[in-house]
Amino acid sequence: MIKRSLFLCTASLFSIYANATSFATNVTGGTVTSNINMTVKASCAASVADIDFGEQSVSDIKNGKVVEKPMTIAITCDATLASYTMALTSADGVDATKSILKTKQNTTIGYQLTWKTAEMAPINTPVLVDGVAKAPVTKPTTPNVSIPINVKPVLLGTTGSPGAASTALNIKLTFN
Repeated sequence: MIKRSLFLCTASLFSIYANATSFATNVTGGTVTSNINMTVKASCAASVADIDFGEQSVSDIKNGKVVEKPMTIAITCDATLASYTMALTSADGVDATKSILKTKQNTTIGYQLTWKTAEMAPINTPVLVDGVAKAPVTKPTTPNVSIPINVKPVLLGTTGSPGAASTALNIKLTFN
């Protein structure tokens, strides 16, 4: 009777030990000490300001006289991110061949986005607004990350119509 109980007790302890692979235990004088590896991810906030080009003539837009303006996506975290991705879409559509944001109020004017720095892609190359998640070229080294993008109004064709030309860029950030 005693041998059978001892065998069951040993079998039970072995199965508990075999399933406890996520931490190591040492028993010293009746005290159990466990070493647990924990991963704490950063908590982040992101912001971006509106861009206002004011009143610009169709002629100035057509002739490239309207100066591009920077738009900075600012990410502030409480720790350095291991990695992140960014996906962009447009509320009003995109001219996919030129990567230009379209506008609802004025179908002749759009906004060309280019990379201001090389965090995500080579400088002055078009920003792809296709909804595909893109990782930065290098991993962040500080808790704060800035992603600067140049924005410039352009004609979608050879002629333009005067009037409002507003749109919205949807930014999806995934922090890993």
